[in-house]
Amino acid sequence: MLDGDARTYGFMALDLVLAVAFFQLSRGHWFPVPLFFLNAVFVLYHLYSLVADVDLFWAQILLNRALEIELAYIVACSAYRIYCLRTYRSQI
Repeated sequence: MLDGDARTYGFMALDLVLAVAFFQLSRGHWFPVPLFFLNAVFVLYHLYSLVADVDLFWAQILLNRALEIELAYIVACSAYRIYCLRTYRSQI
């Protein structure tokens, strides 16, 4: 298990990979754009936490809430897509 700065570097690398992936997916589609911006902000937050020595407990709470927001966004977009597909099928 990683401790201290190594854990922060790991979180930062993961968020950077996710931000790049969502950036690639967002070309021509609106769904991944908020996920890209959220992960890009968290890369900056990880850099800030390395420089300012933010307590790891609060960083974990913030990241946990961000994950919950991302999941809620994905569920809401999925529900909207299902609604649109059902509406489209009922019109045929």
